[in-house]
Amino acid sequence: MSLTLVVIVALAFGAWRILAPHAQKASNEAGESADAVVGTVARAYFTGAEASLEVQRSTTGSYAGASLQPPITLVRADAGSYCIQLDRPSLQQHVNGPGGAPVSGPCT
Repeated sequence: MSLTLVVIVALAFGAWRILAPHAQKASNEAGESADAVVGTVARAYFTGAEASLEVQRSTTGSYAGASLQPPITLVRADAGSYCIQLDRPSLQQHVNGPGGAPVSGPCT
């Protein structure tokens, strides 16, 4: 093995050792940013659905029968409570309301 090849391999390995942790950190930060965006979008869907449910309750005295837009589904509703579900390809959450917070998984 020539000295030039040894130097090139050593430099490449050194560069990799320096850059690899930074690449991982950037990847983690990008993942966290994407999760934050997904969470914000999910919360917006739930906020809109909850507003529609409150209009239904103030008009009819019950959450039952409210018309919600996909990807939100009204799974169950009565005069005092409801469960709405968000179904996205990579995300399923639900809210037991009124006043609940988004929780992973379907309504139970």
